[in-house]
Amino acid sequence: MMDWLLLLIGAAGFGLAGYWDLKTTEFPDWLPYAMIGLALAVRGIYSWMLGDWWIILNSAAVGMVFLGFGLGLYYIKQWGDGDAWLLGTLGFLFPSAPGSFTPLVSSAFMFPMALLFNFFVLAFAYLVVYAIGLGVRNRELFREFSHSFKGQAPMVGTMTIMFSAACMMIVAFLYFGFGMPFHSVSHILLLPAAVLGLLVFLQYGQYIERHMFKRQISVRDLRVGDVPVGEKFRVLDRKEVIRLKKRGGKIWIKEGVRLSPVFLITLLVSFFYGSLLLV
Repeated sequence: MMDWLLLLIGAAGFGLAGYWDLKTTEFPDWLPYAMIGLALAVRGIYSWMLGDWWIILNSAAVGMVFLGFGLGLYYIKQWGDGDAWLLGTLGFLFPSAPGSFTPLVSSAFMFPMALLFNFFVLAFAYLVVYAIGLGVRNRELFREFSHSFKGQAPMVGTMTIMFSAACMMIVAFLYFGFGMPFHSVSHILLLPAAVLGLLVFLQYGQYIERHMFKRQISVRDLRVGDVPVGEKFRVLDRKEVIRLKKRGGKIWIKEGVRLSPVFLITLLVSFFYGSLLLV
C-alpha cells in the first residue's frame, strides 16, 4: 500500500511539474518541497506502524544523495535548480525497489544506481525527441541546418568510414582468429550506422542550441539563475537581476531544455518495468 501511495504522490507531483514546465518554462518552488514532505510523512507513518525506522532513514539518506548530485550538476551549469530538486524528490520517494512490482534488483545500493541509469537513458531519448520536435515546429530550421551541415559532412563521413573499417577488422578478427560464429558478432557491423546517427545529431544539437535555445525578454521578467546569451558559465545572481531591472530594457537569455517530464516517465518506467539495464 505504501508503494502505491508514493507512486500517486510522485505521479501527481511530477505530472504537475512537467505540465507547468512545458507551458510556462518553470514550476513553483514549493512543489518538490511538498512532494518530499509527503514522501517523508508517508514513510514516517509506516516506519512507526511497522516498527522499522529504516523505511524513513533510507529515504532521507538516498534522497539527500540524489539532491546533492542534482545540485552538483546545477552548480556546474548543466541544468536548473528545479531539476536538481526533482531528482532529489525521486530519491526520497523510492530509495529502494517498490515491493514486488518491478524486476529491478532490490539491494539498497543497486536500486538507486538503476534508478539514475533509467533517468539518464530516458533523458537522452527525450532530448533527441525534443530537438527533433523543435525542428518539426520550425521547418525552416531543417533547411538551414542542412546548408550549414555541408561544411561538417566531410569530417562526419571520414569518422564514420574509419569506424566502419575498425568494426570490420574486429569482426574479422573474432571470426577468423577465435572462430566465433558470424551471427554472434555480426551486430558489430550495425555500430557504424549508430555512430553516424550520433555524429549528425550532435551537429544538429549544437545548431539547435545556437539558434533556438534563446529568447529576448523584458528585464522585468528576469529571474535569479537566468543565463545571458554569450555567457556560457555565468548565471545572473540576485544583485545583477536587481541592477538590470533598474536599468530597464530587454535582454537575450538562454533557454534550456524543459526536462521535467522525464521525471514522470522515469518513475513510471522504473515502477512498472524495471531497470533499463535489462534491455
